[in-house]
Amino acid sequence: MSHLKLLTLFGFIFMVNGIFLSNLNSTCFHCICEASTGCSSRMQCDQGYCGPFSISRAYWIDAGKVVKGDDDSTRWGSYEDCANQYDCATNIITQYMEKYGKDCNNDGLVDCIDYAMLHINGGPTCHLPLNLDFRKKFLSCLQKSQRQRKENKSRLFS
Repeated sequence: MSHLKLLTLFGFIFMVNGIFLSNLNSTCFHCICEASTGCSSRMQCDQGYCGPFSISRAYWIDAGKVVKGDDDSTRWGSYEDCANQYDCATNIITQYMEKYGKDCNNDGLVDCIDYAMLHINGGPTCHLPLNLDFRKKFLSCLQKSQRQRKENKSRLFS
């Protein structure tokens, strides 16, 4: 009987973790990137923030020191190399969201808006409002993506 309870508990934990990342998709990454830096591929490190998502060293450490391929997280420059490359940076963000994912705006959903709040405000203070400039760019990107999805869907059924 105790094995059944343990399996049920494990299944519940797995499902909860799955909810946290269910809305962290390519559109969400793109809009966080757009609002962070305009998704500049030329972005390097500036005032302690690196790459197209403007990731700090503290954020990278908190996310578990994600690195590119077989790189070593103790190598000087491994943080910068990963944060400056879009795909590796999304891995940093994914790990961060797995750690802190929650409903930051208390609307009953864990969605891309919550991930943006986590990304900008940090896990412990994700409930704080987004700064106006980031919020405007982020919401504009999400609205544009929604319109494009609707247009593509209507073309499929026309």
